[in-house]
Amino acid sequence: GTCVLVSKERFEVQVGYCAPLIEVFKQMPTKNYDMQTRVWSFELKDYEKLSKIQKAQLPVQLTPLPKTVLTTFRNQLKGNMPEELERRVPEADLSGVEPRLVNTLMPFQRRGVNFAIWRNGRVLIADDMGLGKTVQALCVAAYYRKEWPLLIVTPSSLRLTWAEILVDIILVSSHIIAPESLLSSPQICLLFVSCFQAFHRWLPSVDAQSITVMLTGKDNPASGQVTITSYDLMVRCSQQIRARGYRVIIMDESHVLKNFKTARTKAALPLLKAASRVLLLSGTPALSRPSELFTQLSAVEPRLFSSFHEFGIRYCEGKQTAFCWDYSGSCNMKELQLVLEERVMIRRLKKDVLSQLPAKQRQVVVMEPGAVNTKSFNAAANEMTKKHKNNAEQRGALLQYFNETALVKIPHIKDYVLDLLEADRKFLVFAHHQIVLDSLRDALDKKGYGYIRIDGKTPSDIRQQLCDRYQTQDSCQVALLSITAASTGLTLTAASLVVFTELFWNPGVLVQAEDRAHRIGQQDCVNVHYLVARGTADDYIWPLVQGKLDVLSKAGLTKDDFS
Repeated sequence: GTCVLVSKERFEVQVGYCAPLIEVFKQMPTKNYDMQTRVWSFELKDYEKLSKIQKAQLPVQLTPLPKTVLTTFRNQLKGNMPEELERRVPEADLSGVEPRLVNTLMPFQRRGVNFAIWRNGRVLIADDMGLGKTVQALCVAAYYRKEWPLLIVTPSSLRLTWAEILVDIILVSSHIIAPESLLSSPQICLLFVSCFQAFHRWLPSVDAQSITVMLTGKDNPASGQVTITSYDLMVRCSQQIRARGYRVIIMDESHVLKNFKTARTKAALPLLKAASRVLLLSGTPALSRPSELFTQLSAVEPRLFSSFHEFGIRYCEGKQTAFCWDYSGSCNMKELQLVLEERVMIRRLKKDVLSQLPAKQRQVVVMEPGAVNTKSFNAAANEMTKKHKNNAEQRGALLQYFNETALVKIPHIKDYVLDLLEADRKFLVFAHHQIVLDSLRDALDKKGYGYIRIDGKTPSDIRQQLCDRYQTQDSCQVALLSITAASTGLTLTAASLVVFTELFWNPGVLVQAEDRAHRIGQQDCVNVHYLVARGTADDYIWPLVQGKLDVLSKAGLTKDDFS
């Protein structure tokens, strides 16, 4: 039989019928028998007494509660009733953090910051997507600012987004490590100038010149208070990064560290174990696949579990096969969740905090197009700088630039979408150009992900069948949609994330497209991501969209805001 924790106060004994053992159970003051499950449970204060009697009087072998459980809930073992976690977690003194940042926190985000500081800055923030893990992590990092330098590791597609969040949601003045040859491109210069020139928003006291975004493997993060890099560059530059001695580390989308055999994980763990403060962010902490959690847990609190084998047997249904141990299963998940929430993890679902959230949240994701040297793109970019005789010529030049921008963004769009897929969530992807949709289709086919596609060529009688498939099949994660052909008449509320890989001239069409997910029947807050590549046609189209929407808003025709 096995003793398993089922709440903060009680444990149950999962064992077959044994008359002498049942007699012992009946002696326990806090006994309870569930007629449906046929399982006995007891308060934790009876655990030691039950264990002693069982060992002394009965031949039945019971697997005890793990040492981690006994340590975590030692007060309950002494007979003390557990106090609610929120009452035990003190209000952190954030007087040393910029008020601008502190004042942006919603109540549940403030509780997340309190929890992280209560756990001495070593925590897994596992809130649902769209609940502000980034701003919570930044606030905690700012609390420990005296211990910086700060390292932020993120998927490649999010590096510039983090840089913007650090100092301003739109524009930031910052220092970019990059070879001169890379910066020689007029498009790249425009990217950096437009992305990194402005005053601080959330952390105005951070010197903008001390924020470094690593772009290549040749870069050396030798100076500055803050370094932002990707997981891949962390691997390639592991020696330089380790030598820098980062004491505070944020790792975004930390579920990429799920396999301890990968180069990413091997490079990350020494950094995390050497740091004083570790903030891991993941909206999908793999609670259904506990083996994928172990590396993250060992990074946050190395002594929580003595070994992966012990963890695997207790929570991964570990069993020995003819060739090796198999840890691909799951068991005792309620116990694991209770331990994690008490020791290292805070997780809130959207449904838990829906009353504090807006119905729809927009986020601009800045993309880095890299060095663009194609003749056609440069020609289109140069054409936009010329004076044109009339509006028709101007529109023609912008349309050509828009077409060339689609080609430039494709590699980065694919990276972004594939990064999202690692998190096992459903989402909608809108694009305007067929070549963008085709490229995404090819990438999804290559990786074996389930998807639907609806564009101008999709027959009307097939569209509803595709929508039904997306709504009902968990394996169908992505809906590839044309902005103009699929912006109306479809209900795709199985997704609460909408990604616009390209912009469009008409903000009304964009709002209609967003509302494929934001419709009656949607139980979650909808998150909308706009992928904007600086130094491309997006620099012209995004202000146009904002301007048109502002006109409509002043006329009382819309309440949407793209700013």
